[in-house]
Amino acid sequence: MGGTWETQNKVRPDAYINFETNSLNTMGLDSNGALAIPVALDWGEVGKFIKLSSNTKFRALFGKSLGDILPIREAFKATSNIFLYNLNGEGSPAKATVDGFTATAKFGGADGNKIHVTITVGLDSSATIKTYFDAAQVDSQKVANFGELKTNDYVIFTGSLPTTDATLTLVGGTTVAATNESISEFASALDTLNFKAVAFGTDDNTTKSLLALKVKELREQSGKRVTFVTNNYNAVDHESTVSVKNGVTLDGGEVLTAKNAVYWFAAAFAASTVGSLTYAKYPGAIEAETMTNDEIIQALKDGHIVYSINNDEVVVEQDINTFRSFTPKKNQDFRKGKIDRGMSIIENNTRHIFRKYFIGKVNNHDDGRDLFKKQLMKTVLDPYVRLGVIDPYLPEDIVIGQGDEKDAVFAVMGIKFIDAMEKLYLRVECK
Repeated sequence: MGGTWETQNKVRPDAYINFETNSLNTMGLDSNGALAIPVALDWGEVGKFIKLSSNTKFRALFGKSLGDILPIREAFKATSNIFLYNLNGEGSPAKATVDGFTATAKFGGADGNKIHVTITVGLDSSATIKTYFDAAQVDSQKVANFGELKTNDYVIFTGSLPTTDATLTLVGGTTVAATNESISEFASALDTLNFKAVAFGTDDNTTKSLLALKVKELREQSGKRVTFVTNNYNAVDHESTVSVKNGVTLDGGEVLTAKNAVYWFAAAFAASTVGSLTYAKYPGAIEAETMTNDEIIQALKDGHIVYSINNDEVVVEQDINTFRSFTPKKNQDFRKGKIDRGMSIIENNTRHIFRKYFIGKVNNHDDGRDLFKKQLMKTVLDPYVRLGVIDPYLPEDIVIGQGDEKDAVFAVMGIKFIDAMEKLYLRVECK
């Protein structure tokens, strides 16, 4: 659905949109969206996207607190609009049985072996059943009979209540480790997810290549203007992939390598609207992995995000992506994050109004196309002139005409995107 076009030969009704420049620059709804993060966990549902929020019960769902899941912890510094995907396979659940009473871990995975259940039988034959996960009590129920006992976030109970005190230590929980096939399944699952960015830090260039190609395909074939954020990978040379070059040190001394420092930037990217992330501060970071001035310059030329120090704060040196192969149709503007996200705003909103108000509803004649132009200007362009995404334009800069086929509309929008201030060249004239 949607996407870009080379010739006017599309079959499915939709809006097909290209961005181009008409000259090579020789000088050197909003876009807030969800972030998708794949992780490998030993507890919880596998092979599906789980929507997170500030109210998510992390230990119950994933076997760890938020602070113990590094990619999510760092991403939460910029957004809670996150989808987590457990890459591991469906493991065996831990279980234990005593006197016909069985406790089975709610999920497969090795973390199920951290569960134990105690049963204390009272003088009135009632029973108090307490569930512990990793030595912390997570549930307590006092019941008169087995029928009153409820499944909790960690354990499923079956059988009948013991008549004497007992302790069940669950064993046999196993994790099925993630494989290359798991990454492929994750990439395929992105087809159905409404998201803005996907982040994955790894040393495996094969995985990086797969996900980079996936987001490029989603942009060009499905009309989903999404971005992949990873580490030390600029080979794709495309605006849909962002590469983080170096890492940071957090307050407290924890060192994050580049592959761990991708998650905050990806979250900031997903949460950003019309502004630039150049000089955006990395929350909680006190040092950036050291790079010389020449190394930083080369890294920027090569299309990498670099963390550097500015006034004792760790900041993003420049908000760019990996695109470097400039042409007259795609100049340096396309490597800038602010501009790329601005293009996403224009594309997504244009496609939205065309789908919702025009496909199959409005005749393809002069009056119909004029109506589309007015709606385009009012709903898509004018608000973002006011917000500083694009420069003011003239109505004649927007041309809406008949396409090559009777059901096709051919549109040209002559608009200029606005970047943020990044470089000051000052000449001081002493009088």
